[in-house]
Amino acid sequence: MRIVEGDEHSDGAPTIEGTGIRVEDIAVAHEQSGYEPDEITQLYPDLSLADVHRALAYYFDHIDDFRTDTSETASA
Repeated sequence: MRIVEGDEHSDGAPTIEGTGIRVEDIAVAHEQSGYEPDEITQLYPDLSLADVHRALAYYFDHIDDFRTDTSETASA
């Protein structure tokens, strides 16, 4: 699966194609909740380990965008 963006996917949030699971959800599980990638596959059984790694790679490649979006949401 690949990462997709657009209004038809979770209101434009980067999403793992065909799942409706947002990259941000995977990143929060990993960074804030401390789950390892293999544990995330247990939280989201529709994802393979490769999907989780792909989502985390996308997140870290675009981390400034995610942090900007989060701070704009918090200040609104």
